[in-house]
Amino acid sequence: MKLYIALSALVAVALCAPLHYENDPEMVKVIARRRLPALEHEEVHDEYGQFALRYVTAEGTVVSERGRLVPTARGGYVLVTEGEVSYIGDDGELYITKWSAGIDGYHSETNHPLVAPEPVQG
Repeated sequence: MKLYIALSALVAVALCAPLHYENDPEMVKVIARRRLPALEHEEVHDEYGQFALRYVTAEGTVVSERGRLVPTARGGYVLVTEGEVSYIGDDGELYITKWSAGIDGYHSETNHPLVAPEPVQG
């Protein structure tokens, strides 16, 4: 049992070790851009919990989200959130995902839906 715990700890330490990309100049540029602060940042809140936010990163990622109170059939209120994220992927394509969450559940749509890989025949 002690051996299992020791091996598990060693694996955990190895997996947490920092990755070194000094030899990959493209990855160094990507990491440097990701560490830059947001180019634009807007955020508004009110006393009822409603909000709107939008920010743009140095990489060109745009995130916007808003939450608003909507009356329910029982006379209460529910916070409905809607948002959108867009970014340019490593393949140069523009990826856009829109979502909403509220009374009728969570819904999302994207211009690049995920496709499951083909099963391996063995």
